[in-house]
Amino acid sequence: QVFVNNKKYACATCIKGHRSSTCGHTDRPLFEIKRKGRPQTQCEHCRRLRKTRQVHVRCDCASLDDIPDGQRGA
Repeated sequence: QVFVNNKKYACATCIKGHRSSTCGHTDRPLFEIKRKGRPQTQCEHCRRLRKTRQVHVRCDCASLDDIPDGQRGA
């Protein structure tokens, strides 16, 4: 793997061949290695609400960026 700014990169051939952890090809185009599993769909605020209040709602915080964290509703 090639590290740039604490992000992992590997070439397409090594990614497709499941060898991204041993890729050392710096002469090929490199692609960022994504995290394993499903991507997170909720922000930290909504995740904290889910864990403390047992409230599981869809995260609309991205559309409410201009509202401060303390004034957002669940």
